[in-house]
Amino acid sequence: MRVTSLVMLSRAFHPALGGAEKQALELARALAGRGVKVTVLTGRPAGLPAEELLDGVAIKRLSGTGETAFGLKSFFWLLSHKSEYQAVYSPLASCAAAALAARLTGRKTLVRTGAAGEASLLPGSLAGRVKLALLRSAGAELLVMNKEEGDRLKADPHFSGLRTHSFRNGVDTGRYTPPLYNEKINAKTAIGLDNATVFLCVGRLSSVTRVRGFVEAWAEIFSEEAVPPRARLLIVGGGSEEAALRRSVADMGLAGSVTLAGPKDDLLPYYRAADVFMLPSVSGGLSNSMLEAMACGVAVIASRAGSAGEAVEQGASGCLFDPRSRQEIKDCLRGFLADRSLAVKLGERARKTAVEKYSMARVADDLLAVYGS
Repeated sequence: MRVTSLVMLSRAFHPALGGAEKQALELARALAGRGVKVTVLTGRPAGLPAEELLDGVAIKRLSGTGETAFGLKSFFWLLSHKSEYQAVYSPLASCAAAALAARLTGRKTLVRTGAAGEASLLPGSLAGRVKLALLRSAGAELLVMNKEEGDRLKADPHFSGLRTHSFRNGVDTGRYTPPLYNEKINAKTAIGLDNATVFLCVGRLSSVTRVRGFVEAWAEIFSEEAVPPRARLLIVGGGSEEAALRRSVADMGLAGSVTLAGPKDDLLPYYRAADVFMLPSVSGGLSNSMLEAMACGVAVIASRAGSAGEAVEQGASGCLFDPRSRQEIKDCLRGFLADRSLAVKLGERARKTAVEKYSMARVADDLLAVYGS
């Protein structure tokens, strides 16, 4: 079946900011660009219109934003408008409404699992087992976001009878592109940095994202070198640990080499200034920011655990470390500090990987292929 009309469920959507919301918006745009009539069902925060057309994507905002209310209203919308769409795309959180509607309408439904392993938790609760039963009875199929989770689901008898497909996040490789050499120098100057090697960390500053551990590794390197490396660590983001991190930077005497820029809406200028992207977090899904940095030709330092370890090739597009080893983090940092050309070489491969495997255009094509299978 060639899908020409699709409903996406997304309880939070544009203009809400977040990794999942950004992925949903970019995927919807990519599908619309391929001639698919895309309708997004989402919650309606105060002040937003009930309906909106954005880049060819029809947004229908249902009153209320709570999970239960959104599920019920999505279910009834899917039933009453069944002649207007051929297929449904739903996150796991909204899968009960999508699956129940699919059971009654016969529309093909794909459910995107959470990359942090939330699908494997379903059998542990009555509500989760009910969701699994609904998915199975509706013939819904799962889009699994990383190999580790896929292996867990295949080994779990609770998921027998459910068809799964490997899937992934995508990135707009037309917007996120590598700068020329002089453009990179100008980008560094524009944000107040000299032509040093710039290590960039983007994300929420909390205990989960483990940014503090990178800062401490950075401090150790600077204390161990007779001559301080010509490098800057640029941290973009805010969160519960921001104030404490600022104090730590000051206490460790790192004010000259570590910059906390706070949260930023537009990250492109920072990717263009960066030489190496650092991903401290060892949980969650494939980082949007990491993919955007790779598309901009930036090499990566990341944990080899989870989704990042699937996207980054050791020694080819970046450096992977054991999240339990501070020494391995320092070894990754030292490799780029010792040879500035390494970031350029690995960044070129990172861009190639982003284009060939993670471009949103390719992700959209692969999704349509799954619907047609």
